[in-house]
Amino acid sequence: MKALYFDSDLKRIVLTKALSLVYPNAPLSRFSPVSYADVPEPGLPGENWVKVKNRMCGLCGSDIHFMFLEIDPKTAPAAVPPIKRKFLGHELVGEVVESGTGAGEFKEGDRVILRIDWPSCYQKETRPMCRQCQRGNYLLCEDPGWDGAPANQGGGFSPYMVVHKSQLVKIGPDIPDNDAVLIEPVACSVRAALKRPPAAGERVLVLGAGTIGLTMIMVLRAISPDTEVWAVARYPHQADAARRLGAAGIISGKEAYRKAAEATGGKYFKGMFNNEMVIGGFDVIYDTVGNDRSITDSLRWARAGGTVVVVGINFIPKRLEYTPIWYQEINLMGINCHGQETFKGKSMTSFDAALALYREGSLDFSGIITHTFPMADFRQAIKIFFDKKRHRAVKVVLTHQR
Repeated sequence: MKALYFDSDLKRIVLTKALSLVYPNAPLSRFSPVSYADVPEPGLPGENWVKVKNRMCGLCGSDIHFMFLEIDPKTAPAAVPPIKRKFLGHELVGEVVESGTGAGEFKEGDRVILRIDWPSCYQKETRPMCRQCQRGNYLLCEDPGWDGAPANQGGGFSPYMVVHKSQLVKIGPDIPDNDAVLIEPVACSVRAALKRPPAAGERVLVLGAGTIGLTMIMVLRAISPDTEVWAVARYPHQADAARRLGAAGIISGKEAYRKAAEATGGKYFKGMFNNEMVIGGFDVIYDTVGNDRSITDSLRWARAGGTVVVVGINFIPKRLEYTPIWYQEINLMGINCHGQETFKGKSMTSFDAALALYREGSLDFSGIITHTFPMADFRQAIKIFFDKKRHRAVKVVLTHQR
């Protein structure tokens, strides 16, 4: 089968990063640790495993980070054991074509989405599980890495993959493929919203209006309809989508600090060297971008005692101006995708909560998927991803032949 994957090969990584200085497409060249190449089709590695034929997979920003080597080796995630070969693609929907004798509920013909992507105690069947996996927070596993992972396991950008039964969520015919690939991003937004649930009457800000930002607006409007939700949008089509989903207003442009103050009734200040600050800003800010600039702005736009939840992922941090944390006693917290939640008084996974919101009609996915390409055209899909303004792109997905 032909699959898209990343090899943890230091020589290729160094060579590609050097070539990228003069050749921007080096990460997609034959020198790169990223390959779209033939690998053996995987077989079931054990009785508790399932083989899935993939139908469709969304192109996520984290996939782009891998493809374009946007990972600083000095970051915290880079310190733990790497996956020797990481098959890319996790926002997927597929169909079970084979299941082991211990695979439980998963049978041939079942449609599934992927819940657990990275190695954890679940796939390794570690007993006893680590503290975090016992709580259902598999992405916080205290035993990272897995030397014994199945070879050519595959991912969403592979026609087939094999996964442990614990990694999957079964879905019914009520969820079409185009909606199913968006459940994983919604699960991330659910976790962010439940990390610091907004109260009625509070003003909150969603910074960023890509896929996660827009699903964040949906989730916030669903779980707290009396909350006033504002959004930061970079492009006009994103602003239009945010308003359609219920954003009370849009903050953008050079006057963003002043607009943030006006939106909240706060006070805007500008000191020397273009040093801007808002006092009395938003109660909660969900930063779906997660880079140095966005976190700095978020900390300066939150009210005293307010909260900033970092939702977006950045593997190349440079400089964070963190004085608002002590100056305004800001609560700064982050999320790592999804895990176990308490939702409507019940313990469930982020995916269970996302599916509950979907089935009650609280999520509006119209217009989120803007571009669809066959897997062989993944390079064109990447071009669209990087030129969202021109193509009015939100979510780009890749499909496999049935």
